[in-house]
Amino acid sequence: MDTLSIVLSIIFILGFSGIALEHNLKINKSWIALFTGAIMWMVVSYGESKEVLDRSLDHGFAEIFELVIFLMGAMTIVEMLGYFRFFTWIEVHLTRYKISNRTLFWLLGSITFVASALLDNLTSTLVMIQIGRHLYIKKENFNLFVINTVIAANAGGAMSPVGDVTTIMLWLAGKFKAWEIIYYGMLPSLVAWIIPQTLLTARISLIRERASKEFGNGLPLQWGLIILGLATFGMAVIVNILNLPPFFGIILGLGVIAIVIDWQLSCGKLKEKAGHIVNLVKKIDMGTIYFFVGILLAVNALEYAGILEAMASSFFGTEGGASSSTLIYGNTFLGLFSSLVDNVPLTAAAIKMLPESIDTIYWILLAITAGTGGSILVIGSAAGVAAMGQVESLTFKEYFIKGSLPALLGFLGAVGTWYIIYLMM
Repeated sequence: MDTLSIVLSIIFILGFSGIALEHNLKINKSWIALFTGAIMWMVVSYGESKEVLDRSLDHGFAEIFELVIFLMGAMTIVEMLGYFRFFTWIEVHLTRYKISNRTLFWLLGSITFVASALLDNLTSTLVMIQIGRHLYIKKENFNLFVINTVIAANAGGAMSPVGDVTTIMLWLAGKFKAWEIIYYGMLPSLVAWIIPQTLLTARISLIRERASKEFGNGLPLQWGLIILGLATFGMAVIVNILNLPPFFGIILGLGVIAIVIDWQLSCGKLKEKAGHIVNLVKKIDMGTIYFFVGILLAVNALEYAGILEAMASSFFGTEGGASSSTLIYGNTFLGLFSSLVDNVPLTAAAIKMLPESIDTIYWILLAITAGTGGSILVIGSAAGVAAMGQVESLTFKEYFIKGSLPALLGFLGAVGTWYIIYLMM
């Protein structure tokens, strides 16, 4: 390892240690992430030509731009759904059934798993966190719910061609067909979710948190706008047909919703000016956006220096994954490493270095490990980073203590399940 790689690795470790010790340091994790990402790129830029840096920065900034626009659009739509009381409506109807906290925990986990497969893990996490805020008053239960949401969302996304960025990459690269990832990936993904779900359920308090209440006479539900908002998340999936990134679907839907709201306000059909999209944009949590930007800058610096590609090479060896055992171990270790850094550049490196001739079942293992390995640490996936940004009480330490071991056991269970399927083929 050269001097640049050593310096960048040290800065990266120190920066993420600062994020993990956020509450002890009394410094917001978003600022630590931004500082870490900026410093790493300043180190990278030393002695480099402007032309080389521009090419690399353009690639990294494109990824950041896509995610930031997606997040801003998705968070605005979530705010809109909350403003028109969609989440309150869900809360009221669920509490009327007087189901136990643990039954509710399983119900919401199931919804997250399925929604992530149909939409994507990031969108599902953002929506489910808002639903959970209305259902869990006790902080301990709410934090467990958020941890489980991250795990369920990543597991559901791993079995779907559109559920995670890495599965989209592998699918569009022709590594497997849509039906193949669903057929062969469903059982391992279920195991990756059910094992942690079961372990976390035991920690959920049985004490009922709130009684059923009536919907009340507040701002009326605007079902037309709510349906448009929910459909927008579907548009993020549909644009994949046109080979466009998901944020195009989000901004298209957001544009339609904003036009409809402005039109209804001008016609007097909406009396509440606070429902104006411009006002809702002001409510989104910019701290989450800054957190994402800082982390992606840091990871992009590691990618630029070749550290991530070197790590991927070490997983698969110099032969490029020629043997089945090398492919299995390599994919497993790549998944474990993705709990620390973004799985996208690791997956991209694996796609480039592995032979085209390897069987589809190994690419499916890569999708499962890259997707579910990120659940082991809260910073290992977009869903986890979003959850950490949205929920102040969910610290790195809190997630590590309560969620990391269940997620790791789920990950190992998924790999084991995949191996049984592999032996039966």
